[in-house]
Amino acid sequence: MGRHWVEAWKDVVRLRALPQDVLAGITVAAVALPLNLALAVASGLPPAAGLIAGVVGGALAATLGGAPLQVTGPAAALSTMVLALVSDFGVVGAAAVAMVVGGLQVLLALGRAGKLMKYVPESVLAGFTTGVGLKLLDQQLPELLGFDYKVLELAQMMHRPAWLHEVSWLAALSGLAVAFLVVATRHFKRFPAALVGVGIVTALASYLGWDVARVGEVPSSLPAPSLPAMEGRWLDLIAKSVPLGILAAAESLLSARIVDRMASTMRPHQANLELLGQGAANLGAGLMGGMPVTGVVVRSGVNVQSGARTRLSSLIHAGALLFVMLYLSDQISKVPLAGLAGLLCVVGVRLVEVGTLVHLWKEERLEAVAFLVTMAGTVSGHLVAGLTGGMVLHAVGAWMHRRRLAHASGPTPEQKKQGVRAVLSREHAEARRPGHMEPSPQSHGWLRHIRARPLMSNSSYVHPQAAVIGRVVLGDHVHIAAGSSVRADEGTPFHIGANSNIQDGVVIHALKERKVVVGGEEWAVYVGKNVSMAHDALVHGPCYIGDDTFVGFKAVVHDSIVGSHCYIGIGAVVVGVEVPDGRFVPHGTIVDTAEKAERLPPVSEAHREFNEDVVDVNRGLAAAYRAQVGMSKGPARPRLERGQESTAGWTSKSSTGDDRF
Repeated sequence: MGRHWVEAWKDVVRLRALPQDVLAGITVAAVALPLNLALAVASGLPPAAGLIAGVVGGALAATLGGAPLQVTGPAAALSTMVLALVSDFGVVGAAAVAMVVGGLQVLLALGRAGKLMKYVPESVLAGFTTGVGLKLLDQQLPELLGFDYKVLELAQMMHRPAWLHEVSWLAALSGLAVAFLVVATRHFKRFPAALVGVGIVTALASYLGWDVARVGEVPSSLPAPSLPAMEGRWLDLIAKSVPLGILAAAESLLSARIVDRMASTMRPHQANLELLGQGAANLGAGLMGGMPVTGVVVRSGVNVQSGARTRLSSLIHAGALLFVMLYLSDQISKVPLAGLAGLLCVVGVRLVEVGTLVHLWKEERLEAVAFLVTMAGTVSGHLVAGLTGGMVLHAVGAWMHRRRLAHASGPTPEQKKQGVRAVLSREHAEARRPGHMEPSPQSHGWLRHIRARPLMSNSSYVHPQAAVIGRVVLGDHVHIAAGSSVRADEGTPFHIGANSNIQDGVVIHALKERKVVVGGEEWAVYVGKNVSMAHDALVHGPCYIGDDTFVGFKAVVHDSIVGSHCYIGIGAVVVGVEVPDGRFVPHGTIVDTAEKAERLPPVSEAHREFNEDVVDVNRGLAAAYRAQVGMSKGPARPRLERGQESTAGWTSKSSTGDDRF
């Protein structure tokens, strides 16, 4: 931990990134300011608690933590638990809770528990965040409308429009205006929409004299450090704060993992050091009268997207918040609470992971039930019971899945002797057109393999500087870029489905006499439809890659079955396993056991959209290159030579080792 901390601070001097870090820190502060105020109010605390937590906790975590680009502050995922504790122990209890959380995180760091957090299943985490989002909406919708009804009461009154007379329309206008600006500008990552929206609403409400509830007095200085006075209630508070501490630690480490993926060229986080930094941040925030903090994805993502290079940006974010607290407290006191409620309603909606639930329901029903149990426990206030139930259901589901794998149909002993890697049903071969493959050779002599004829659709394109050797079937609109090598000269044959793209430097090869059986046909490498292989990736058979899958830069896939709609990250290694449909292999991860494959999280909608964009671009590139070749008379035009023949819209060409399309 010490070496990692020293190296991270050396980066501040080594990278000379002060201008980028200053700009990123100020941008993050603009996003964090309204969120800190809103989350403090949502937790039943004065707004100053959120500012103190952002200043003190953010500065300590930035100084001592193990995730250089992570930004720390109050988190929406913890607000409902903090609110429950505040209702039991009062406002001073929030500071005491922060200290308990900090102490627990320090103990976890010293016990090197950082590596254990990765075992928390995706279904349970997604269920928890969804429950938090629903709870946040339940709390903030009444605030947005300016009355005291709960959401359930409001739903029961829908048949009586008289409740509309009790709505504060000025409050609703304030909240909806902030929510609209945040949603409408969501694609402009560096634009501080929340700060601008809250600022505009505050200015209008003050200028026009709107009668709406305001934030109220905010101190213009930091309080002196002191221990919270709990009057003998420490043991009760500690017992109720432990789940919050564990969740805060898990969220910080999950956020750090996401930041590593977003900034893959920067120094990766050190889990135990990050727990130590978060523990110090919570201890400091508690001593200063703040609220619990954690590393958060939204602010950390803005930090990365704004060009941050070192931990200095997170420290500048805390300094900017301190400046606002010291010199702009009068302006903050005039902020309408409904404007902050509108911002929190947007945050709540974004926390609800409907897509993850739908994916789990389709792929693994028991995991979906674990999601729902965790969500129900969070919404109803029985958090520990919900989390325990979710974890138990996940464990049962994992056990049942392993049993299914053990009894699943696979290659027969005779097929295994013949080198068959896996046997898949006909439905896995949708990208395969009947009749496009020539009969398998009777001999595996290398010369016979090299002289075998690749089959390519007339709509596909292979760059003149790419090598396609041996029996390779290319579907419609396949694009094989310059510098790639598709060699079916040892293991053979290969199939690359329609709309797939093989980018610069990709190598596809296979071991001799090793196969996958897809729809009754044997292949050394089978690539489905709409597959993208990014620059310098290696796919080595026997291998099956399902439809709509992305293989990242410098990734390796060998002797494996990869399902459809998967996303394999940059530099990831997948060896000797079967990856289920719709899974995400994080950047740099090595997946070489069935247990690791089972624990892979589901792909996000952003991953799916990214592959769709890549496929669409490469379809266009293939068409453009073909058009250019058709217009050109130079040496780059592919020529039909002796031995070429065209059959049913497919081009077949005899090739030798140095032939290039």
